[in-house]
Amino acid sequence: MRNYWIRYGLRREVAKFAFEGDSLARGDSVVIRTHRGTELGEVVAPAGEGEAAPVVRIANADDFARSVQVSREAPGHFATCQKFFSEGIWPIDILDVEPLLDLNRTVLHYLGPHRLDASGLVAALRDLCGLDVVLEPVGIDVEDEDEHDHAEEEEEHTCGSCSSGGGGGCGTGGGGGCSGCSVKDLMAARKG
Repeated sequence: MRNYWIRYGLRREVAKFAFEGDSLARGDSVVIRTHRGTELGEVVAPAGEGEAAPVVRIANADDFARSVQVSREAPGHFATCQKFFSEGIWPIDILDVEPLLDLNRTVLHYLGPHRLDASGLVAALRDLCGLDVVLEPVGIDVEDEDEHDHAEEEEEHTCGSCSSGGGGGCGTGGGGGCSGCSVKDLMAARKG
């Protein structure tokens, strides 16, 4: 059994997985089971020893066909979730959806609180929309936003999120900005 770093998901996360069989090469596609569900992954590099979840299998034609099928379902899942949240009271702005290989299992990338008691929300989405949703927050935690703002006040030339100086890294002063700054701007617009 050999361990590999495998990249997966829209956010291009990397985790260690173990594969029993012939060695894998960089770029090989595999099916993995993550905390989110069953999905395709891409081998990045060999990894050292230690605990690792097992690779389910090397991806085959059926897995690639299923991936294409669920990708086609993404716009519909996004519209369904967007409608659900626009009619409710949840403090969430949906940024993207990512259907997985599991039937009707979708990762919902959102802007909002990171520490969200989502059991009722997940159950409601399952009942009303037929989707088994995994929530993944994106950006800074809105509960930590006051700390973020305070850090900016102390150092006006630093964004407080990416720690770049006024010399061009983040670009806070001239527009653009890092993802932390962009999230802060979206949250400010929501409040205003």
